[in-house]
Amino acid sequence: MAVSERFQGANVVDAGRLSPYWGEHVARYYFALDVVGGNTVLDIACGTGYGIGLLGSKAEFVVGIDIDPIAAKEAKNECLANAAVLLGSGLGLPFNDETFDVITSFETLEHLHERKIFLQELRRVLRPNGTLMLSTPNAKYTRPVDGVPANPFHVHEYEPDELLTELEDHFRVERFLGQQLDETIRVSPFFEGQKRMPKDLVTQARILGWKVFNKIPVAARERLSEAIWKRPFYPTENDYNFDEAYVETAPTLVAVCSKQ
Repeated sequence: MAVSERFQGANVVDAGRLSPYWGEHVARYYFALDVVGGNTVLDIACGTGYGIGLLGSKAEFVVGIDIDPIAAKEAKNECLANAAVLLGSGLGLPFNDETFDVITSFETLEHLHERKIFLQELRRVLRPNGTLMLSTPNAKYTRPVDGVPANPFHVHEYEPDELLTELEDHFRVERFLGQQLDETIRVSPFFEGQKRMPKDLVTQARILGWKVFNKIPVAARERLSEAIWKRPFYPTENDYNFDEAYVETAPTLVAVCSKQ
């Protein structure tokens, strides 16, 4: 499928599968594939479009929208024949009421001051019985200080109960999940995740080994990883699980909502 292995996000400048963030981000789009088949889909805040090709492989038509002109221009390069990208804001979507069957909104809500307006707009353009799939960081994991997130690009991060309440003002929440690395991944690729790992000598030695391996030049590192572990060094989209059991502890919250 025509999906570039290069994307730009809040934490990634030029990465693709060689970034620790790739698998975490793309896993959400793979998770969404179960509901996009044959549907008209809006990918809100699509960035440089790394999810558009994935969604378009199953959807009837995909529209990506982003407020950043550089990102939107690059996202057009990811479009298949059944996709388009527009420049626009999630606070005033340029679509008629009830235009889309499915909306994906991944890692967007936390960047906004006018979050209620954003959710109202998503509801407006979603068709009756349509599906919204939304993700946002879990404040129980990220632990904002006095309500201020550590990530300078984030305005507000939600605790699970707070997010659930806010979504239920606009949608029916069908599933409320946490996204978490599979337990077979012994060392998190993220600094925050490594800080939270056990402090015993075996675990700390494993983290040290990971850090040393991470400093190997990329091409050599990937060859060694394939030879030793039969897989890329960083976790892929297949290494993340979505489950209700992770809501209190996972770095990311994921909601599957319907418009009743």
